[in-house]
Amino acid sequence: MSSENDLSPLPELTEIEKRCLELAANGRTPADIVLETDIAMTRVTDAMRSAIEKLGARNITGAITRAVRLRLI
Repeated sequence: MSSENDLSPLPELTEIEKRCLELAANGRTPADIVLETDIAMTRVTDAMRSAIEKLGARNITGAITRAVRLRLI
């Protein structure tokens, strides 16, 4: 579990990963993200999967929560 005193480095998210997480945090589905950003569905799903992995989350909700707590989005 992460804490305020955790000295582990912050995960480095790409701009696409951050954008997808931000949009998902605002209730957008992957299909919505494709329409809003013109990024291919495979790239959106890859970015979301990668962000989940980098943030050590189990799912997109956990990734969003962790990214917000770490002030990455």
